Amino acid sequence: MQRKLRSSSLSAAARAALASLASLTSLAAAAPIALALIPLAPIALAPTAASAQRAGEPGQRAEQAVDTQPARALLDAAAAAMGGRDRLERLDNFVMTGFGQRYASNGNISADPNSPPKWQAIAEAERYFDLRNGRALSRERAPNMFPFAAPFGMSLDPRERLQTGVAVLDHPLPALLAALAPSTKLGPVEIEDGMAVVPFTTADGTTLRIALDPTTQLPYWTRWITGNATLGDVTNTAYFTGYLPVDGVWLPTGLMQKIDWRNQTTLMFQVDSYRLDVDDMPKFPAAGGAGSGGAGEGAAGGPPQVQTTQIADGVWDVRIAGGGSGGAVVEFADHLVMFEPYGNEAQTFARIDAANRLVPGKQVTAVIVGHHHEDHAGGLRAAVSRGLTIIAQRRTRPLFEEWVRRPAVHFPDALARNPRPMDFVPVDEHLVLQDSTRRLDVYHAVGDFHMSDALIAYLPNEKIIMEGDFTDDTWTWNWWGYALRANMELYGLDPKIDIPVHGTPGTIEEKLARTNEQVEAAQRFCAESAARGSFPFGCPVRYSTTGAIAE
Repeated sequence: MQRKLRSSSLSAAARAALASLASLTSLAAAAPIALALIPLAPIALAPTAASAQRAGEPGQRAEQAVDTQPARALLDAAAAAMGGRDRLERLDNFVMTGFGQRYASNGNISADPNSPPKWQAIAEAERYFDLRNGRALSRERAPNMFPFAAPFGMSLDPRERLQTGVAVLDHPLPALLAALAPSTKLGPVEIEDGMAVVPFTTADGTTLRIALDPTTQLPYWTRWITGNATLGDVTNTAYFTGYLPVDGVWLPTGLMQKIDWRNQTTLMFQVDSYRLDVDDMPKFPAAGGAGSGGAGEGAAGGPPQVQTTQIADGVWDVRIAGGGSGGAVVEFADHLVMFEPYGNEAQTFARIDAANRLVPGKQVTAVIVGHHHEDHAGGLRAAVSRGLTIIAQRRTRPLFEEWVRRPAVHFPDALARNPRPMDFVPVDEHLVLQDSTRRLDVYHAVGDFHMSDALIAYLPNEKIIMEGDFTDDTWTWNWWGYALRANMELYGLDPKIDIPVHGTPGTIEEKLARTNEQVEAAQRFCAESAARGSFPFGCPVRYSTTGAIAE
């Protein structure tokens, strides 16, 4: 099949647009500073009322007149390059299979920008695109490429999820068709890195951009914004490389996604087959559940319910009801301190509000962050929006400052609505919080190789320890069972009660006994796996509750 795009196959407008593009890209190469590149966030283009409100702009703003002819011509040229607009628009569906790796959220072992990230493997991936209905069904096996506490995290069992809206537009074929749809609004053509970029807003008010390679006219990337509890507005860019012809349609064999936080790669996917217009499409599940967006809702769409349990005089366990996570709240003479802003904005606010009702006249003024992972620090922005002091390991400060500085315009959260600077108190090895009524010691946690920039807290008079990701009664396995005892030994602590972030409060004897069972279960899992010729991440187990396990 001949790959060269023939100009005779294009309209006069498309040929003119390509000639104009060639002129602009030459100018960009000669004087790149003369051309404004597209900012990663936020997207700005003449919006619909819905997208204007999403971007925090007045909903009644008059739309600017935009000459869409160059953009439409460029999209037509891209469609011609992919196999012809008529051919693309006649497609009902296609199936993509392959394998790769996916970024496992912010689970890096430390807060340093060069800390190694955690990944999921993607195997036996099948993605069914229903082009007529703007949806996709993703099926894959996606075990974690790191030790996890429960079988589902390391399982090769198939997983399935329905994708709609912008989640389908990370592939050039549905993205280009969406841009070409009659209901789509186009913006003025822009230039970035020598490529023509067409902004477009779909019928549901979602704004994206699609970049076109000036040599091949094929789509090179699409870009869109999502909301995130810790990062605010996140700009996602999906790159398309290695195009090959499949039944007359040129499709990419390489898919890569990055976000605008630390230029983090979030997906690496290699396609190993395409099928077009298949007859055996699976049944798609009904749409439902929460949509994509930022922080702010409970699991069922309403405010989370909170369970409060008094552990000692002036010490409570405050956690999300129904088996959710949480942590301790400690009373001082004129204020309260909370351990861990876990989950998201809604969960953190629910716990703060519940704590503020415990003692008349006393409010939470500070929160101790156990460690920087996205789940444990998911309510950090929420806590800052309330003016709470953040107490955390010193090395997390640059990361948390990044989070707090990021905008949340398209998906506004509490910090966007009530911006404040972060009041940060660093912990090196040891910090003492003390007044006339209470002493609370905060220590740099050691021995848990799940995270390095972590803290534990200890009430010496009440003999209560507070920790996150050291223990959880519901875990199947524990890979670093010595962590809790290691801190007790290092700092000379003698706790009787543990208030964990995960699970429920209990005695130290109960926690260590359960941890020991989890270590033994992990050892059995590793031995059984090795007998089958399989060697999961984390095996063999290196630590028991008493220390390192001898080889």
